[in-house]
Amino acid sequence: MKKHTLGMISVMTALSMAACSAATDVPEATTASETPAATEESVESSSNAYKAGTYTGEAQGHGGTIKVTAEFTEDAISSVSLDLSVETESIGQAASETLIKEILDNQSADFDAVSGATETSDAVRRALKDIIDQAKGIERSDSKEKTALTDGTYTASATSFGFTGDMVGEVTVKDGKLSDIKITEETDSVTGQWFKTAEEKLIPRILEAQSLGIDSVSGATASSGAIKKIVAGAIDAAGGNSDEWYQAPAKSTETVKLEGYDVVVVGLGGSGILSYCAAAKAGAKVFGLEQAAALGGNSASVYGPMAINSKNLAEKYNDGKDYMDADDLYDTWIEYVETDKKADIIRKAIDDSGTTLDYYMDNFDFEFDGMNGLLGSFVRKDWDKEWTVYTADENNTKWYILGPDHSYQFIRAMEKAKAMNKDNDYMLELKGEELITDESGNITGVRCTYYDGTTYEVYGKNVILATGGFIGNDDMMKEYFGYTANVIGDTLAKGDGIRMGQSAGGATYAMRTLPMIHLSQVPNIIRTGDLTADQKAILSALAITTEAPEVTINGEKWGAEDASGTDESTGLTVGIAYAPGFMYYTAWSQEDIDNIRTNGLSETTANANVNFIGNGGTLPAAGTPVPDIDTILSVGEEFNDVLSGTPLELAEKMNVDPTTLAETLGTTKDSKDKFYLVACAGWSYGTVGSLDVDINMNVLREDGTPIENLYAVGQDSEGVCNADGKAYSPWGGQAQSWTFVSGRIAGENAAKSALG
Repeated sequence: MKKHTLGMISVMTALSMAACSAATDVPEATTASETPAATEESVESSSNAYKAGTYTGEAQGHGGTIKVTAEFTEDAISSVSLDLSVETESIGQAASETLIKEILDNQSADFDAVSGATETSDAVRRALKDIIDQAKGIERSDSKEKTALTDGTYTASATSFGFTGDMVGEVTVKDGKLSDIKITEETDSVTGQWFKTAEEKLIPRILEAQSLGIDSVSGATASSGAIKKIVAGAIDAAGGNSDEWYQAPAKSTETVKLEGYDVVVVGLGGSGILSYCAAAKAGAKVFGLEQAAALGGNSASVYGPMAINSKNLAEKYNDGKDYMDADDLYDTWIEYVETDKKADIIRKAIDDSGTTLDYYMDNFDFEFDGMNGLLGSFVRKDWDKEWTVYTADENNTKWYILGPDHSYQFIRAMEKAKAMNKDNDYMLELKGEELITDESGNITGVRCTYYDGTTYEVYGKNVILATGGFIGNDDMMKEYFGYTANVIGDTLAKGDGIRMGQSAGGATYAMRTLPMIHLSQVPNIIRTGDLTADQKAILSALAITTEAPEVTINGEKWGAEDASGTDESTGLTVGIAYAPGFMYYTAWSQEDIDNIRTNGLSETTANANVNFIGNGGTLPAAGTPVPDIDTILSVGEEFNDVLSGTPLELAEKMNVDPTTLAETLGTTKDSKDKFYLVACAGWSYGTVGSLDVDINMNVLREDGTPIENLYAVGQDSEGVCNADGKAYSPWGGQAQSWTFVSGRIAGENAAKSALG
């Protein structure tokens, strides 16, 4: 067979659990109107080539189906509207205005992709080509034969979620069809288990459907998109037209009923799995469902839980002695939230922390590596032994950037719980949509949708909501905080559990508790080869250093006195959660940049911890000249990580008051001096505000009465441990501890209720 190589570099900077900008508001549909002069260069066809009117086309983008609407005169595209609401706000949606301008300027579907939004750009281009055909009166046919492919093996590459290099794959064409897809190089798996999930599930589906129009694997959209780009590049290299391969297979219209369960768990991240295990251990028949294609959710990529006086850990690592004073923690906690309204739950969260870990270690084989003080408290430096760390893979050798590889522990526990009753079961890629109720309004189950379109109705006596909060829901984020946030965790957490609880009359609690933000980085991580890894590290250092003055997105001063909770020794950050838009800019004058070019980074900046989210590079030693600093800043500006200009120019770009910004920069608004603002964004694992629950994890109505057969756990209930307007209780591992404590409480109580 012939072997061909295609060097195809695409730009797709969205995180696999897609990262959103904290400071950009983009409407769901953007419209622009401009009729350029018709010239031989700009008009795709001659005068009177179109039938005047408005036409609409659709195509699959990064996050789902995007829609393009264009109005035509007889000889030009006069206006364009894009509905990119399914795309990542800071990347796909943010490209809307640029794409519209490109379309109107070029008067065709032949336009440049927007940096960082290649997948969205390609979808807009495909939809526009269809629209142009409509306007020309060219009949569309869904059954149109694809351009023939030449047999052979083709190599293509695509930028993906990995920080340090492109994904590379080999695609084999045999008898004119896709016969094999192999990924030969990737760095996605450095960050988590999601690439493997995409590889195992997506590739067989592409080969079976002979289509790129299939849905991305839930929870692994960046890896899925890269695989599709590789296949598309190979199709083009084989003489085909990849645009012809995006026809979506028909969805199932079947409805399946699953009945007879005692407990139905919606969401199988950490808290859902732990609820499932506890309910199964208590004798219930349990069914679990998870939208993602793998178990574990955010809990599969964290360090570990708070563990207050676990007997197992104390005996193994501390001669049987308690690690810290639980009463001291309780007093600090109540003082922090400034209310005793949920004192009983906070007391239980503390007292059950260690005993619950012991329960899961004893019954479901969870393993932890002692209280080694790896990460301590953000508010009490003397608390250095309240946070334990998951044991990594069986050999305790594999660690991701964000923690040990311990997903096997959740899988092992889930399978053990499933085996406790022959009727126990669970399904992945099954999304809970709504609660099912009887004529009296009593909850009887959950209506769900499988990835292939099949509707499932799962009936059970009790329902536990464990969907992971609402960090992935832009509308809810803006409602409660005014901004979206960059996401390092699970963007499938779209508030479904909270919405379902509210539909049953459930109340909420502390919904404005600030998102869980521990990490700082540039808002748009550059995954392309536009900069080397070391250059990316320098850009990150300029963003997160504590050396430079800090400017809010409103142009006002931000600084250490405002950003309480930042641990400079580790780079872990709580304070940035308080910044408007969960981000700020570090400010550099032209003199500062010239100095870096000649004399290098300062000691502070050269020692910044830049690789928590990872750009893969190494910072130069302090005092080492950085001759390519202008290139670094220029590329950073292209990716919206850097703004440059005079105070007036910067104020216009930021849409802020120029006098305020100039004062913050220490100059006047009419100054001609050039400044560089390097964006520093907080990256969030998830939200904390939640449904209101009681000490049994029953969801509460507004009047405080429990909804007897509805429970909420994890981030769907964590608000009760927190307070509006504050960072979530900032001591190490509290949120992960709550997944264990709330999961066990809800699982046991739901089983008890169902079994009478």
